[in-house]
Amino acid sequence: MLKQSIQIVTGLIAFLVVFIVTTYFSVYVFVKTEKTIIIPDLSGKDIIYVLELLSDNQLNTKVEGTEYHSTIPKNHVIYQEPKPGTEVKTGRDVSIILSKGSKWLTLPDLRGMSTEKAQVILDKNRLCRGVITKIYHANFNNEVIVSHYPEAGSNVTRNTCINMLVSRGNRSKHYQMPDFTGISLEETLMVLSQINIHPLSVDYISNDQWPENRILKQKPEFGYAITKDEAVYLTVNRKPQQTSQRKGGVSLYVYTVPNGFLQKYVLIRLNIFGVTIHAFDDFLKPAQKVYLIIPNDCDASVFVYQDDELVDSKIY
Repeated sequence: MLKQSIQIVTGLIAFLVVFIVTTYFSVYVFVKTEKTIIIPDLSGKDIIYVLELLSDNQLNTKVEGTEYHSTIPKNHVIYQEPKPGTEVKTGRDVSIILSKGSKWLTLPDLRGMSTEKAQVILDKNRLCRGVITKIYHANFNNEVIVSHYPEAGSNVTRNTCINMLVSRGNRSKHYQMPDFTGISLEETLMVLSQINIHPLSVDYISNDQWPENRILKQKPEFGYAITKDEAVYLTVNRKPQQTSQRKGGVSLYVYTVPNGFLQKYVLIRLNIFGVTIHAFDDFLKPAQKVYLIIPNDCDASVFVYQDDELVDSKIY
């Protein structure tokens, strides 16, 4: 019985020794045969390049964080672990820290740019738009930057707000509103066109004490200061037609651009139903024609401007 027990114990010990030796050599062979990689130098490399390089070498990329760096551009590697030249197995993590770019940047010159274009540059450099002050300026168009602070070339940090002085364009020239009362509509329009003002609305009423087609009221009134962008309203004397006198159908208005060599800018304003609309607004070649259909059963007037000058008008 004792002899049998000794044999069993001896057999177990032999089995364990064989198992341990076999396992050791299996692990040793496996480790020896597993592929190893030499870690490349990633410093200063772009993140896209790093991802492709490590992936091709069966290594994993682990971004540990970002830091400002005075010389390494944004999204490029500042630090890596393991160090370059280290031998590692495939599937190993490679930790990197990326640059957020320089904390300081040189402010570009925004003068002469539109506010929209300047905003794109500010967003690209992670700068914010500060206080906007607007002034009239003869040399800068509307919404163009005249100056800014900090000035161009200044070293600023990210998220710095840039205050800007923005032009409103050239201050409009002011005119004294003439007295058009009793003047014919055609003469009134000629005077207004000379200062590049077009009436916003022309209304008609009947007054037996005044000749037909004369101005009865105007707004702004005589003596007021007006600009070329001012809305001008005119009320014209015109006898109403009796319903029986109104003919149905339509009338055709035709305007022909004079002969010449250059295109002309033609604006045709149609006043009808108490409102003024731009019936035509475009460039035309010499001898080209514009056709307007005017209803006969309502008061209407047509005013034709060529290169901002009144050249024709007709009352219906």
